[in-house]
This record gives sequence, C-alpha cells and structure tokens, in this order.
Amino acid sequence: MLNNLFSLDASSGKRVFGLDVMRAAAILIVVDAHATVALKEYYSGAFWHHLLPDGVELFFVLSGFLIGGILIRSYEKSGRFDGGLLLNFWTRRWFRTLPNYYLVLTGLIAFALLRAWRSGLHHTLPEKGTLIQYFFFLQNFAHYVPDFFPETWSLAIEEWSYITLPLLLWVMHSLLSARWPHQRIVLATILTIILGTNLYRFITAIQIPISAGELGYRGIVLTRLDAISYGVLAAYVKQYYPREWASELLRRRLLTAGLLLTLIAAFSASIVILKFYYEAGVYPAYVFYKRTFYFPFIGLSMALLLPYMDGWRTATSGWSQFGIARAITHVSLISYSMYLLNLTPIMINVVERIPTTSLLTGWLKVGLFWALVLVLSTLLFKFFEKPVTELRERLSNREPKITEPARIERVSE
Repeated sequence: MLNNLFSLDASSGKRVFGLDVMRAAAILIVVDAHATVALKEYYSGAFWHHLLPDGVELFFVLSGFLIGGILIRSYEKSGRFDGGLLLNFWTRRWFRTLPNYYLVLTGLIAFALLRAWRSGLHHTLPEKGTLIQYFFFLQNFAHYVPDFFPETWSLAIEEWSYITLPLLLWVMHSLLSARWPHQRIVLATILTIILGTNLYRFITAIQIPISAGELGYRGIVLTRLDAISYGVLAAYVKQYYPREWASELLRRRLLTAGLLLTLIAAFSASIVILKFYYEAGVYPAYVFYKRTFYFPFIGLSMALLLPYMDGWRTATSGWSQFGIARAITHVSLISYSMYLLNLTPIMINVVERIPTTSLLTGWLKVGLFWALVLVLSTLLFKFFEKPVTELRERLSNREPKITEPARIERVSE
C-alpha cells in the first residue's frame, strides 16, 4: 500500500538519465545546505561542503538548457515567432511552476495567520505591500528578498527570465528576420542578455564602494537575468552544431573541464578561504570578483557539463543496482516540490521548533527534516503538481523537446 502511495511511475515518459542526475544533485545540494540549520551551534562546518557546486546555479543552467532548447526548437519548427507561440510558451511554463508555488505561498500565509490567532499575538507576516510582491515575483526584483519565504529569490529570477528571453527573441525576430537567419537571431538574443546583464553588474560594481560588500547580486532579479542564459547557450550549440554536440571525445573533454572549473569556482567563493584573502590583502579583489566575473564563470563552467550529461540517455547496470537509478529519477521528479517545501515550510516552521539541546538532538532533527522533505514532496508532486501540470496538455500545444537526440545534419546559416 505504501509502495503504491509513493510510487511515481518514474519509468514513464522520455527521460534523459544524465539530466536527472544533474537535477537530483542540484536539489540534494540545496537541501543539504538547509539541513545544517538544524544543528545550530553544533555544526562546525564540513570541508567537503566547500567543494560542492552551487546547487541553485546548477538549477539555473539546467533550466536554461531545457527551457531555452524548447523555445529554440519551437521557433525553428514554426519558422516564425509571434504572439501565439509566445502565449503557448508561457502557458506551459506557468502551468508547471505557478500552481505549486501559489499553493505553498498561500499555505504559509494561512499558517502564520492561524498561529497568530491561536497565540493571541500579532502575525509575523511582512507588510501587505511586500506580501503582494510575492504573488508577482517582485519580492527581489531590485533588492534582496525579505526574510519571509526567502528561498523564492531563485524562482523569481527564473520566472522573469522566462519573460525576458522570449520577449527579446520576439523583438529580435520582428526587427531582423528579413535580413538575418534564425540561428543568428537566436545567438544575438542570448548574447544580448548575457552581455547586457554583465555590463550592468560591472558598471554598478564600479560605482558602489567595495566596503558595501557583495551587494547581494546573487539573489536580485535585475542583476541575474543572465542566470539561465548559459544553459540556453548550450541549447543553441546542440540545436545548430549537432555533430560537435554528439562527439563522444569532445563530450568527455568538456565534462572534465567543466568539473574542474566548477570545483575551482565553488572553492574560490567559499568562506573557508576568506581569511586567506584578508591575509594576502586581496579581499577587495575577491569582492569585485563576486560582484562581476563569478556569475559567468560558474554559469559557463556548469554549461560545459551538459553535452556529456545529455548524452547519458539511460542508467547503466551499475546505477540500477540497489535502486540507485530509480532513486535519482524519483528525486529529480519531486525536485521542484522539494525546493518549495524544504526550508520555510519544513525547516523553519516545523523542525526548528524543536530545541537543539545536544549534537545528538541536532542530528535527529536533520534526520526528521530529510524524512519530511522526501515524504511530503513526493505527496505534493503526486497529488497536486503532476495532475495540475498535465492540465496544460488540454490548454496548449505540445512543444518539441530539447531532450531529443541532436540532429546530425548541419543547420544552414
């Protein structure tokens, strides 16, 4: 009975195992970072944590590859870019992300009001104007996200990227389609976002004194509109250079380079070496690096992983033993629900209400946290996220998938 309750029929549909590995790794890194909150002062920090890549940045790159690839292939398949294609793209994206988000957001608001009513104290919600911003993904549009539901900073960046990327492609197509081929228009769109956002960060980084710190650029929409574009750039390469994308030798070399650069990016930004920056007198340079070049560095390094992971179509026998492959696919499927539930709903509102009186208590809280995240996320996905997402098939046209193998013939310039 329990097996049926938590079974997601993970084998159904066309899935790429390598991309499932990336998605599962990303959410597990994120949840692992939040799990340490339960240990409080008993957490002394693990060195290997500083070598892990940024799970959110990995999500950005993977999302850009999948969503950008769908947009590019839809553009090429239709041969045009108009309001109908744009509306269909947004309909399918928002049926995937908005219902789950609004359900959890509304639940958090209701829970805060109920708790205030039961205690007879004033609620802890932000003021109405700030709260309303969460419904339109404006909570961190031009400033860092407030304390309420803070993990949604990355979702807001993604949602605004889903708006700006196709809108800019629409404008580019309208202005340049008579003179430029689609391939050049797509590349110009991607580079405009990447170069424009980096130029904006660079100019503001120069204008604001180093003493102001990193400025929270990582979590602000206006400074991170390029976040998914590095994955979109990878989708561009797969679409227009399929022979190179399918090269096994090149895939392995890019994987090695990507893993090495991602490790360097993670460690170079880790708090474990901040004291060495201070001692060497290069801390101001580090702050400037974190405001500017760090973001394209981490984005491009992770994008190098995509050709190999996209070519990893199915799990090998080694991965299938002991249910490892099935577990990875399961976590990949419920990753969005895990993202929404793990920090504020579960850690802050449930687990953190248990006092951490010892190291043992802290680790028991960590175990409880992981159990609640996995169980509740599975139930949310199976009984709400998946059924609601499937409704979009009735209200929109199916899109070509980037997960299909790359075409071998060269797309004409």
